[in-house]
Amino acid sequence: ILMLTVGGSHRPIVTAIRSLQADRVVFVCSAGSKGSQTQVIGEGTPCEVRRGTEVIERLPNIPKQAGLGDRFDPNRDLILIQEPDDLSECYHRASSGIQAIHREFPDAQIMADYTGGTKSMSVGLAMAALDHQATLYVTTGNRTNIIKVDRGELTAQAVVAPLVAQRTIEQFLPIVLQQYNYPAATAELKRLLSSMALPSETKRQIQDLYACCSGLDAWDRFEHEEALQFLEPQMKRSEIQQLVIFLKQVISSRGQMDKKFDASNGINGHGYEIVQDLLLNAERRATQERYDDAVGRLYRAIELLAQIRLLKFYGIKTGDVETQQLPESLREEYEKMQSPDKCKIELALKNSYELLSKLADDPLGQLYQKNANKIFGVLEIRNNSLFAHGFQPITSSNYQQFSKVIVTFIQSGIAAVISAKAKSNSSQFPTNFNI
Repeated sequence: ILMLTVGGSHRPIVTAIRSLQADRVVFVCSAGSKGSQTQVIGEGTPCEVRRGTEVIERLPNIPKQAGLGDRFDPNRDLILIQEPDDLSECYHRASSGIQAIHREFPDAQIMADYTGGTKSMSVGLAMAALDHQATLYVTTGNRTNIIKVDRGELTAQAVVAPLVAQRTIEQFLPIVLQQYNYPAATAELKRLLSSMALPSETKRQIQDLYACCSGLDAWDRFEHEEALQFLEPQMKRSEIQQLVIFLKQVISSRGQMDKKFDASNGINGHGYEIVQDLLLNAERRATQERYDDAVGRLYRAIELLAQIRLLKFYGIKTGDVETQQLPESLREEYEKMQSPDKCKIELALKNSYELLSKLADDPLGQLYQKNANKIFGVLEIRNNSLFAHGFQPITSSNYQQFSKVIVTFIQSGIAAVISAKAKSNSSQFPTNFNI
């Protein structure tokens, strides 16, 4: 289906129709008795061939010249512009026309030739075509002056791929990256790569952006190994280099707790990087206003902090406590907690921190004792949510209250148990790339 703007000259319009051989042609015309609509639906010979001001030939309307016959229906295939110099109206009418075609024929190939009409009509159709992924064409020939093409018009596809790519990189990507919406970013970049012939430099730029966004998308889903495969080749970029170092520390930290996870590509850090990773992930969910998800990640982070501390420093697994790992004074107390059906001792969040507080001079246990009331006060927000034991949605205010207590405690707890020399490379994902 071809959509084209019609101006004062019929010749390039006829050339475009004959060249592109569309199954249907939709004309965008200025309205009124002196508008270009007369060249499309005018009776007799409304089209004029001029030499200067002299009319040297009169011809039938454009559909008849192009031999459209029954393929042209003026009630269906005519879009009238009341104010042809109003860019807003021109764009709106063209955009609405393209959308109507998409609804009626979802699989149709839509072509748009913006040669004719006022400047606003041409720009309006071109903008609408770019926004709705129609293929753009222009009909032109060798110019002998800057006024018009005198002869030998040819219809050719307009080269818009670099323009579309640049608009995506400069306008679309910054918006979705500010929202950490990596699926949207990768989908749009993938569409660009698969649907357009791009210059090699632009193609390389988009491929690099796609790799970075795919890596961060995988990381955002806790697919740490997949994220490393995408991001490690991009370490020549300073912002990615620091991220990859932290990612490798996260992989190592996770491997200490998750024995089914391949941590061979990790590098040792202070050991609590997986907790920091959860804090950053929760921050991204809050930016997206997904407060239930954010609180869920913070809950897991505070739980994991105690689990890592108990395993890393005391060799105690909270999912299966071996009493010989405990001080002798505590063994009898914890043997009573053994599950009769599972024959093992399991510690939930509160019991894990209470155990730490009973271990002599443990800095995390001491910090917990000072903050226990505040922690379990805000944990009610999580417990009353649909994601836990209740039905109460978590609001922005709830999240801020929860985050203030839990994040402060976790950050203080990590600082209390790691060496003063331990360096953290943790940082939030970038919201732009210098590519």
